[in-house]
Amino acid sequence: MKSPFVDIDIIRQHIREKDYLIALSLLTKSETKNLSSDDLAHHNLLFSECKIGLGDYCVERHILDAINFFKYSSDNYSFAKAKFLHGLLLISQGKNSEAHEALIESYVSYKRCDNLEGCSHALNRLAFVQLQSGAIDDAVGNLEKCIQINETLANTENVATLKRNLAAVYFMSGAFSSAITKYSSIKSEMRTHAAKSQFQYYLTYAMATALQGDIKKALRLIDKTTRYPNDYKREKAQYYEYLGWTYNLDEKYEKAVEVLKTGIKLSLKIAPESALISQSKRLLADAYIGLGKYDLAEETANEALNVAEKINERVEIAASYRVFALAELSRGNKEKSRNLFMKAMEIFSLIQSRYELAVTRYQAAKSGCYDNGERDAMLYLARGFFESEDVHKFVKKIDKELASRPKFKINRNPEDKNCPVFITADPKMKKLVELAENVARSDMTILLTGPTGAGKDQLAKYIHYCSGRKGEFVTVNSAAIPDSMVESELFGFRKGAFTGAERNNPGLMAGADGGTFYLNEIADATPEFQAKLLEVIETKTIRPLGGGAKKKVDIRIIAATNHNLEQRMREGKFRLDLYHRLNMAPIHLPALSERPKDIPVLVKHFLCANGFDLRNDGNPEQLDRLCQYLSSQCWTGNVRELKGYIDRLCLLADGDLGRMSEIAGEGNLTEREILLKILNETGWNRHETARILGISEGTVRNRIKQFNLQDDSIA
Repeated sequence: MKSPFVDIDIIRQHIREKDYLIALSLLTKSETKNLSSDDLAHHNLLFSECKIGLGDYCVERHILDAINFFKYSSDNYSFAKAKFLHGLLLISQGKNSEAHEALIESYVSYKRCDNLEGCSHALNRLAFVQLQSGAIDDAVGNLEKCIQINETLANTENVATLKRNLAAVYFMSGAFSSAITKYSSIKSEMRTHAAKSQFQYYLTYAMATALQGDIKKALRLIDKTTRYPNDYKREKAQYYEYLGWTYNLDEKYEKAVEVLKTGIKLSLKIAPESALISQSKRLLADAYIGLGKYDLAEETANEALNVAEKINERVEIAASYRVFALAELSRGNKEKSRNLFMKAMEIFSLIQSRYELAVTRYQAAKSGCYDNGERDAMLYLARGFFESEDVHKFVKKIDKELASRPKFKINRNPEDKNCPVFITADPKMKKLVELAENVARSDMTILLTGPTGAGKDQLAKYIHYCSGRKGEFVTVNSAAIPDSMVESELFGFRKGAFTGAERNNPGLMAGADGGTFYLNEIADATPEFQAKLLEVIETKTIRPLGGGAKKKVDIRIIAATNHNLEQRMREGKFRLDLYHRLNMAPIHLPALSERPKDIPVLVKHFLCANGFDLRNDGNPEQLDRLCQYLSSQCWTGNVRELKGYIDRLCLLADGDLGRMSEIAGEGNLTEREILLKILNETGWNRHETARILGISEGTVRNRIKQFNLQDDSIA
């Protein structure tokens, strides 16, 4: 049946070639009142695609009408396209959460009809949304999928463009080294691309280079864009924005003001309520801060914030708060300044804008709004990022700040056998321990992440020791407290508060008053637990169940998890506001496989803990051989697994180092031999055997049956 559209195939061809004006003029020749429901839905879809292609997003009614029709049809492709266009519309409105859902549906529908090109488009835009929300790993993963799809389709131009997009994600998340490597790798491929793509490539490449500190190279790259025509108005506006940003980084604020103002004039003509405006105006405010014109900076940042809030551009919202903090600081309003710095850092942390977070931490630390512990903690956190990305300019500034104060020393009591230690030889781990020691003296909440057995519990104890707090170190398994017992367990209860409450109970938090409250498995805490914990963090008070006045508590909170809290938040299983409060000082412990230099020193430490005298027992060659064998193995259970292995090895080999290295080398430390050895050592005491092995007594009995073991002494 012939379609009542005017030249529908020609319209689609023009859209494929991005001749949206021609396609739109042909569409307007169709009499929509004479169209069937199916044809009207296709008309709405094509009309919306043309309008969005021309930068006109006033098509919500047309898109929704198309979606409502195609979701009940068998036309998966048209439904996928409608959802994709709706995702673009929602992005333009700053509704990233809704855009995420629309693009996921688009991808699934494209996949259902095996349309690889559509899948690539949906994933590419989905990566942009994920970047905006801070899901950097997801954005990288989706772009890598896009690259694979286009390699399958042999679309080499798209592959290079997507690699450029991937580099941009690295750049915007603060992974400058990865971004520069990726930009450099596609340099020759980009020379065959359209002029506009080359323009964008040089600008973003230049900015990543500038942020890492190579201003001269950045200016050379920016200068390459001047060869392209001025017809690319958006790119030209971005040219002035990035040039001004580079001048700011070079502390040439007068030049920055000049070029940023030129760019803003151009941007206002193109897109008065866009990221171009919000970022350019905020950068202009930064330049005014550099010139000491604080009132003008605040006024300009307000203008930037108004636009950023309309489009939900959270990087610029947070950066505007940072400008306000510096303006308030210039007036001596330290409390206001501190609060504004905190708001900025919370947002930057949430969206994983690592560079901007590090800059804000550095500026906040210098502000004089924080005590020495918090000040040094923020400096060390900022330094960790800048050093990892080779931003040497800031590393030098922070080292100068840290050098102005006496180096922190831990006063260990040599007589204190309970003094916790954290064993490491790996250079990166040493830096983490140094960070932990300096963060310890502040009241900042600390979030420890890393795989099971990596040493989070031990590091938490070490931080408590370094903090100098006189109170207790109280450990709580967050997953083990049911909702019905949260208040009574955490806050305590009065006698008679409920059936069975025969005496007063101070609660776990009161027990940690003046000390450290360590929350293990925080990702598995129930919603009720999360709500009550957040209340305590914000108010610093507790009220026992059953009445009584609220009581102030002085507790330092350390939380730990082996889960991805960002993923839990996206799934609605973890509170965003609680994450903000816990993530003030994040410390990630890598797996043991990522720090192989730690294995020999840990082996020696665990041998000594088992009573082995390294000076007098065995010889260095045997010890080296043992460490060599163990370093070559994969410890999926990390440090905890290694410790358990050494403990069992000592039992099985009767403390003979030569026998230990022999067993480890042969790999014949079987479960049956270990169990039989420990049973004989304990006189077949099932309970003690279970304690040594770290398993239940029931498991010991089951394994005795499984291995058909018998106590020879009874026979």
